[in-house]
Amino acid sequence: MFLYVRGITALNTMLSIGVFLGITLTIFLLIQRSHKSFANLFLAMIILCYTIFILPGYLYGAHLLQYVPHLSNIGGFIFPILGPLIYFYTKANTQRAFRFYPNDALHFIPFVLFIVVDWKFLTLSGDVKYQQYVLFTETGLYPLPLWDRIAKVLLSFVYFIFSARLILRYKQHLSETSTSSNQTYYQWLLLFSSVLLVPTVVVAIIAITQYQLVTVTFFAFSFILFIMMVYAAALLKPRLFHRFPNKMEVVSAEQVAQKKYESSNLRDEQKEVMVEKLLNYVSTEQPYLEPELTLSELAEQVEIPSHYLSQVINEKIKKSFGDFINSYRIEKAKAMLADDQFSHYTIIATAYEAGFNSKTAFYEAFKKFTGSTPSKYRKSL
Repeated sequence: MFLYVRGITALNTMLSIGVFLGITLTIFLLIQRSHKSFANLFLAMIILCYTIFILPGYLYGAHLLQYVPHLSNIGGFIFPILGPLIYFYTKANTQRAFRFYPNDALHFIPFVLFIVVDWKFLTLSGDVKYQQYVLFTETGLYPLPLWDRIAKVLLSFVYFIFSARLILRYKQHLSETSTSSNQTYYQWLLLFSSVLLVPTVVVAIIAITQYQLVTVTFFAFSFILFIMMVYAAALLKPRLFHRFPNKMEVVSAEQVAQKKYESSNLRDEQKEVMVEKLLNYVSTEQPYLEPELTLSELAEQVEIPSHYLSQVINEKIKKSFGDFINSYRIEKAKAMLADDQFSHYTIIATAYEAGFNSKTAFYEAFKKFTGSTPSKYRKSL
């Protein structure tokens, strides 16, 4: 009994923190003015949904739910809207000139259909809703039919897959058009979607099985974990809430490249001229020292159309754009590590001087091109 009471107290504390963080983070994202206004709007709506999910638990623990009983089971009814919001958040971050068009509203039709299906439960009296919530916390019995709960979980998984595919396309796009210094943005989206998957799995467990306090605790903790993760990112990585670099066109990067290459009428002699021009420019002007260098920027500098530049790098140099640029950066770093003039430089200082803006990106690239770490390489000299 003592452990049960302590478990309830800990859960109430977690819920209180989660509701506070969720409300303040939603307000922050809504008032944040930046180039990512669309993405921040969708993220704010996602955070608001998560806050609404845990709000009944907080009110119940604070003995306030009986005064607003219609909020008792609201989380189960708004759950189907979460998948489309996640998907549009991903699109807004990864696609250039993203706009929410009228036909995009079709993604919210399942949410409307579930509202119609669940209408009888939505129109129950407040007292009945409150008693259903009490029954759920005590026995794990949920008022909605099993097929209804499974359908909502499957819908969420479908949209998670849509988002994951978009993120992987964005990763490929980055490898073709930028260097590893921009991988932080892809990694954030992947982590974001992965953490979002946790509550979906927990909801699936609750939907299909009937567990009591332990499952409810994990359910609440998964939502609170997500809110805290976004809060920490806002404090430690504020650039993730402003502008993602090198966004894709509406179609995938692979499709764009394939169409451009298919329509390309470049002859081998022209490709050789472009490669020679490119290599001469990169060797003399060292554009790779710019940490945020992109394919389009280099194409403008070397005066070669970006789709032709991408083609010759892939076909003639046999590298992706990211590997091509990083190979020069690594050679620069190796030269500095071997030069006594730079012996007082730290490893991270060497990375910055060579054009990297991330220690992680530098170590990954160095390991890839040399098979060793920078510190081991320096000692071997």
